[in-house]
Amino acid sequence: MIPLAEESQKQKRLEMIQKALKEKAPVTYSEVEASGKLQEFLEEHDAEMMAYYNNAIKEVWEKTLERFLGFSDLDFDETTLPTG
Repeated sequence: MIPLAEESQKQKRLEMIQKALKEKAPVTYSEVEASGKLQEFLEEHDAEMMAYYNNAIKEVWEKTLERFLGFSDLDFDETTLPTG
């Protein structure tokens, strides 16, 4: 399965956005469609959604790096080293 965040899946995302708009905000959907700007609305919404997603991924990656690469000698205790 290809993740929906992939650029090749943009059409599926646009369809998902359109379906959600039509089902959850039918008045807005009708107005945007009647204005002839439905495709523009979908494209802009997709761009905003992907920017939000990419920012979230970046934040999660930064936290992951901090957690797993944030070594420190502040808590180092030589007495706990194995002797061998």
